[in-house]
Amino acid sequence: MSDTSPKGALRNPLADHPSLMKMTWPIFIELMLQMLVGNIDQIMLSRFNATAVAAVGNSNQIMTILILTFNVISLASTILISLYLGARDEGKAEKIYSLSIGLNLCLGLFWAVVIYLFATPILNLLRVPAEVQREALDYLRITALSLPFQALMLTFSAFLRAHAKMTVIMLSTGLINLINILGNTAFIYGLGPLPRMGAAGAALSTTICRTLGMILLFCAFRRAVPHVRLGIAVLRPFPKDLFRRLIGIGLPSGGESLSYNLSQSVSLAFINAIGTYAVTTRMYTNMFAQVCCMLLSAASQAGQIRIGYCIGAGDVDGAIRENRRLTHTFIPISVAITFVFWLCSDFLYGLFSSDPRVIELGRTVLFIEIFLEIGRGLNVIFVRTLQAVGDIQFPVIVGISSQWIIAVGVCWIFGVYMGWGLAGMWAAFALDELVRGCLFIWRWRSGKWKEKRAI
Repeated sequence: MSDTSPKGALRNPLADHPSLMKMTWPIFIELMLQMLVGNIDQIMLSRFNATAVAAVGNSNQIMTILILTFNVISLASTILISLYLGARDEGKAEKIYSLSIGLNLCLGLFWAVVIYLFATPILNLLRVPAEVQREALDYLRITALSLPFQALMLTFSAFLRAHAKMTVIMLSTGLINLINILGNTAFIYGLGPLPRMGAAGAALSTTICRTLGMILLFCAFRRAVPHVRLGIAVLRPFPKDLFRRLIGIGLPSGGESLSYNLSQSVSLAFINAIGTYAVTTRMYTNMFAQVCCMLLSAASQAGQIRIGYCIGAGDVDGAIRENRRLTHTFIPISVAITFVFWLCSDFLYGLFSSDPRVIELGRTVLFIEIFLEIGRGLNVIFVRTLQAVGDIQFPVIVGISSQWIIAVGVCWIFGVYMGWGLAGMWAAFALDELVRGCLFIWRWRSGKWKEKRAI
């Protein structure tokens, strides 16, 4: 690829790529579909029985943490590939592909064995209610078999995203979602000669979908970038420098997200002590919250890639403009959507539960969610932006500190010690998000990130 810009002029690294909105909308639809894949089990099981919903909610908390470990590599690969493409260094980008595939495949196989063998102690550690444990164990062990395929699916998705092939990912995710709905109908409720399997049926359908999803995204990647070589031969001699960069970006970046979900798992143990109705309310609220921040999350992913192109090409001012556009446009939209959800809270919770305790508690928690979304919006945008420019350590230090001191410590004080229950815990979550958001704004405006470089 040749540079046709005039001699001495700074090449626009975004000229050859779609606009922010054109990159955002396919990611938004993809995330919506991913959320459906993740929550369709709970939605369809809500018509089966209440314990099955709680079982899947607890199991998915564990699976979410494991899947985040795959994001350590896939996130780092997206960032590095974007930077190398921006710098026009396709040779090093090619090595990242094979390196990422090998690392995530080994990690997926490792977690599959661990979860299958130690599912019961893990559920006991989370204090999962006795009436829920049997179904949670079935769901967890079956979905564990899909972890290697999930790891590769995320890896190929990261490659496609770095090449701005968002539409391909969106279409693949849509097909996976359709298959999951059909599989749930067949296995949860029993279709024709098939037995009614409940939570185990939802797990079987999820496993099938992840396997097919991996195959689809692999084929899409090979078609979108046909010239790329894959395999062990590409890594000879072993690229130690690229490996260190991949781990150096991935571990801290993934560590912040992993810490957040681990802290949420500890908080879930507090919520389990309240009762099944509180667990159910938390699960539905999280589902609504995902919808509220979905557009912002999509835009931040697109913005991270565009900022990576800018930094790779040395265009710092372009990175600043992209960040400003993200913050001023998408945070107000996310907060407004949450406010509308709160106004409609009785109707929304009533779609999934007839328990008046769930509806009343959900109304209170969703109101607190309005303030939480302000902080979450700042965190999502600034963490991704700082990662893209190479400022990796600061978001991790701030994230881990705040998540455990506030999201766990204050959560226990408000929810358990002071007896405010789930509403008090949600207030602690909101405080955690807002504190981190303010610190990230300070970091960005200080300009210290300009001293960092990932490549």
